[in-house]
Amino acid sequence: MIAVVERAVGAAVPEANGVFVTFAFSGPRDRTMRVRLYIDPVDDAALADSVDRAFAGAWAASPIDPVSISLEAVAGQRPEVPPGGVVQVIDLRPAAAELGIESRDVVDRRITLSEVILIERYGPAGRDEE
Repeated sequence: MIAVVERAVGAAVPEANGVFVTFAFSGPRDRTMRVRLYIDPVDDAALADSVDRAFAGAWAASPIDPVSISLEAVAGQRPEVPPGGVVQVIDLRPAAAELGIESRDVVDRRITLSEVILIERYGPAGRDEE
């Protein structure tokens, strides 16, 4: 299930050096997808475009119905075994502003979009499509 999303995001963002996806479950209705995009530093507009395509690819490929997707970007190459968490992430506030994403949806330089926002921006989750 994770590999499917990683491949979809990698295809949507071919300039990325790798993708790492995890899911966090906390009860039956709290399902968060976490996407880490490994990417070389680029200008704000290019990063915003990559972030937008990463969200779209993850949402379209999700085999479950997540209540949110959290996305972070890290400079460099994806390690063979990515760490569970990273501290040095690229600040996605400029990308969020470029995409019209509310500042409240950016915490610790990461963007988290709720299911409602994901549906508004990208349509129904991919798993629901025929």
